[in-house]
Amino acid sequence: MKIDKYTLFGIFFIFIAVSIFFTDVFNPFIRPITHLFLMGSSKGKDILFFLILGIFLIFSQLFEYNGNFRENKYIKKIIANKSLSIFKLENNTYIKFSIFLVLVTAILGLIMELIIRSQMGISPFTIFVAMDPTPTTTSILHSHIYKSVIGGIIGFILSNLSLGVPIGVNTGDSLYQYVPKLANIIIIVLPILFLSQLSSMKNRLAPSRLILIFASTIGLIGIFDGGLFSVPCAGAIYGMLLIYFDGNAFDYYTIRLSNKLHITNNDEEYMEKIRNKVNFSYKSFKRYIPHIFLALIILTAISISIIGTNTENYEINIINQTSSLTELNNALSDYSVISIENNNNSNNSNKINSNNINSNNINADNTKNGNTDNINNGNNINNKINNNNDKKTLILISPKYNEMELLNSLTKSLKNQGDAFSMSWNFYSYINSNNTNLTNNE
Repeated sequence: MKIDKYTLFGIFFIFIAVSIFFTDVFNPFIRPITHLFLMGSSKGKDILFFLILGIFLIFSQLFEYNGNFRENKYIKKIIANKSLSIFKLENNTYIKFSIFLVLVTAILGLIMELIIRSQMGISPFTIFVAMDPTPTTTSILHSHIYKSVIGGIIGFILSNLSLGVPIGVNTGDSLYQYVPKLANIIIIVLPILFLSQLSSMKNRLAPSRLILIFASTIGLIGIFDGGLFSVPCAGAIYGMLLIYFDGNAFDYYTIRLSNKLHITNNDEEYMEKIRNKVNFSYKSFKRYIPHIFLALIILTAISISIIGTNTENYEINIINQTSSLTELNNALSDYSVISIENNNNSNNSNKINSNNINSNNINADNTKNGNTDNINNGNNINNKINNNNDKKTLILISPKYNEMELLNSLTKSLKNQGDAFSMSWNFYSYINSNNTNLTNNE
C-alpha cells in the first residue's frame, strides 16, 4: 500500500505523543501552542491531542469510496464487515449526529455538576475540589466529571502495563467518589463519537477534512476535560458546524488561496467544479449559525460567571473536616481570613471570628463596612446543611485575591484538612489589578 501524506503525518504525530509521554523535551515548544486551544494545556492533554490527531489522520480515509487506502488487504477485511454498513450514510449525517451527541453528553455533565452540589448542600456557583489522593477541581464552567471516569481507566491500563501515570498528569480519579454513576456513560459515548466523527470525514477535500480532524480531536478531549463551556468542546462544535453549513465555501476559498500562494496547482476546471457547489449568498441564515452558536456559548459562560460571582468574600466550605480548628487556623495563617465556622450535623456549631485569628493577617477594610456575624448568617442560610450531608466548615476569606491564585494556593494549604472543599468564584478578580499576590504562600 502506498503511504500517503495523511498516514505519514499521522505516524509523526503519534511519535510526538509517545515522546511527550516519556520525556519533557518538547514541552517548551508544544505547550505554548496547545495552551491556546486546549484551555490550559498540560502533559496529559498534549499526549492525548497528538495521539488522537495521529489516529484521525491515518483512519480518516477508512470509509472513502475510492483511494489506495482501501486496497490494503487488512483494510479490505475491516470494510467487508457487515456491521460497517451503518457508516455508508452521507458524511454530513455523521456531523449532525456527532454534534447532537456532544451537546447531550455535555449538558448531562452540567446536570451532574448540579447534583453533586445539591447533595453536598453547596451553591451551584462554586468550584468543587476533591483532595484525595491529588486535588481535582470541577465546576459548571469547567467540568471534570467525565475526566474522573476516563482518568481512572487510563490509570488502570497504565498500571497493568507497568508504565505508571507520568509526573504532571492529573487523571482526576480523586473526584470519582463524588460523581453520579451515570457519568460512566462516557465509556460508551467516546467510542461512538469517535466512529461518528471518523465517518464525517469521508470523501471530503483536504481543507474540510483537516478542519474536521482538528475539531474532532479537541472535541473528544473537551467533552471529558472541560465540558460544554471549555475552549476545546465549544471549538469542536463550532468547527463541525462550520463544515456542515459552509464546508464547500471553505474548501473553495482555501484551495484558491493555496493556488495563489503556489502551494497547490489546481486547474480551472477543477476549481469550477468546487465553485458550483458553493452558496455565495451572505443572506443565507445557515451560514451564520456556527458564528451565532459560538457567540451564544461565550456570552452564556460570561453571564454565568458574573451571576455566580461573590464580590463580598471568598466562601470556602471544607467537606468533612479531618483536622482540628487549631490546625486549620495554622494552615490559613497566611491568608486574610474573615471568619471560620464549624458546622456539625448536630445543632451545635463552633465559630471563630476575625478577632481569634492573627490580626496581622486580616485585611480590616473587608470587615469595617459590615457586621461579620450578619455575613456568616446569610451564608449559613444559603448553604443550609441537610441531615444527610457531611459536616462542613465555613471559611470566609477576603476578596482581595485573584481567584485562580487563591484556588491553587488553597489546594496546598488545605491538604489533609478535609476530604474536599468548595470555593465561590469572583469573575472580577481577573480584571482587578490591585489583587494581593499569593506567590509567597505557595
